[in-house]
Amino acid sequence: MRRRYTCDIVVVGAGPAGLSAAQAAAEKDLDVVVVDANSHPGGQYYMQPLSAGSAFSRSAQVRRGKIQARSARAAGVTMLLATEVWGAFPGFVLHAQDPDGAVCIESKAVIVATGAHDRVQAFPGWTLPGVMTPGAAQRLAKTSGVLPGRRTVLAGSGPFLLPVAGAILKAGGRLVEVVEAQSSFLPTLPLLAIHPDKWPETLRLLFPILAARIRFRFGEVVVAASGEERVREVELAPLDADGQPDLAGRRIVSDIDSLLVGFGFQPQTELTAVLGCRHHFDEEAGGWCCTVESDCGATDTSGVFAAGEVCGVSGAVPAVLSGRIAGLAAAGQILEEETVFERRTLSRRLQRARRFARGLNHRFTPPPGLAGLLPDETVVCRCEDVTAGEIRKEITGGMDTVHGVKLWTRAGMGPCQARICGWSLARLIAEETGNSMKETGFSRPRMPLRPVPLNIVRDSSL
Repeated sequence: MRRRYTCDIVVVGAGPAGLSAAQAAAEKDLDVVVVDANSHPGGQYYMQPLSAGSAFSRSAQVRRGKIQARSARAAGVTMLLATEVWGAFPGFVLHAQDPDGAVCIESKAVIVATGAHDRVQAFPGWTLPGVMTPGAAQRLAKTSGVLPGRRTVLAGSGPFLLPVAGAILKAGGRLVEVVEAQSSFLPTLPLLAIHPDKWPETLRLLFPILAARIRFRFGEVVVAASGEERVREVELAPLDADGQPDLAGRRIVSDIDSLLVGFGFQPQTELTAVLGCRHHFDEEAGGWCCTVESDCGATDTSGVFAAGEVCGVSGAVPAVLSGRIAGLAAAGQILEEETVFERRTLSRRLQRARRFARGLNHRFTPPPGLAGLLPDETVVCRCEDVTAGEIRKEITGGMDTVHGVKLWTRAGMGPCQARICGWSLARLIAEETGNSMKETGFSRPRMPLRPVPLNIVRDSSL
């Protein structure tokens, strides 16, 4: 049986941005509903353990997440958790599913705070059991206390590798190596020097890794993984002066059962794309980002606002600030009340917080050339089993955009709708054609945005 909710504002996403937006709007005496696919609010940053006895239960992030969720509920926010949005229509009508069946939410405005997901690059062996993204491993460890493996190699690029390493160590796991693609952390020091408020957090992230004497390797990337029933070896190559992998200098790390590889995050823009919002490409901010007015979070689709990582990856502090700005602006639009004064101070703080994020993102841009190394037999689109060779064939035939290759190979048409393969696909096209990532475009989503049982679709249309 379908359940229907009617509200003033629906917020999709219960992470830092979504909770902040919902609370700000609810404090204006509006009826606000938050929808999130997870069973607990908090998102990836404020991730809540499933057990109260978890080693992570007393962490500062978990406590802040509990406080923010409690404050939102106290303001009158209704939370629909374990509820996954799979469709959205103008007006606004959102269709979702939860463990009990179909859910329909009607609202006057929508705030999209769907966050981001791991940005991954395909490589030979990436489909082996035991190979996963850093974000997935962190979620396993923090929510359930489950380790990705006994002996883990963590690789890729970006500051997110540090909290993932810390989570694995805290859960009792063993890290064989942490491999950072950048040549060192030294270029980050001048940025930290002008942002002393970031020093305590940086030390907190580094301390458990240094205390455990984990081996750090810089200037290397994963080029292959191998194993039979699961991953057992990883092949790493150094980067040359141009940031290209030097296969002549390859080395192998053996006797592992877990490999985590990721290059930061990319905005999760499926919902904003379906709602017709404009997007722009910013590789340092994660790729394709929803375009908003910085002082209010409004998109170019009337009644749709966006906040947090969906507008560009920048971390929790900017997410909270942009969420409150979007919540106030959406409430002001519905109430026909001016909220510029309330948003002005928040906007100034947001600009400063984003300056730090932009500086950090600039220092950890993914290295070029990884997609060009893919052997033709490597599967790029896991859902539809499309190989690099099949993609190259269509590129040779004149398909030079993600959309074109998608039409002829089905790459990106599977259940994940290119969330996993999209960046690898675009990279491969760009490197084979010489075009920019912006020119290759992105895989536009289609409803249902997530796999959904046919009975849910039937019930939703009643």
